[in-house]
Amino acid sequence: MTKTCSKCGSSFDESSVDDHQAIKYTACQNCWNEWMTQSIMVINEFKLDLSMPEHRQMLKKYERAFFGLEGREAGMRDLSKESERVPDKP
Repeated sequence: MTKTCSKCGSSFDESSVDDHQAIKYTACQNCWNEWMTQSIMVINEFKLDLSMPEHRQMLKKYERAFFGLEGREAGMRDLSKESERVPDKP
């Protein structure tokens, strides 16, 4: 079945998406791959421990903001921009 991606607006065949999680956001494979890369940046930047419910909740907020389902809250950074990432201090 052909759907329209909620992130980029392109049409895609639902069967072409590898991860069933992408379907809940109506995301094409390219946008889902982009989120997977972004999620790794969020986990690393904030040193999230996904065994902790608060950390999973934070990642979910970034996921929903990425797909445009929630607005960015105050203090949320766009980690796709190099200038908003904080490098590790030696």
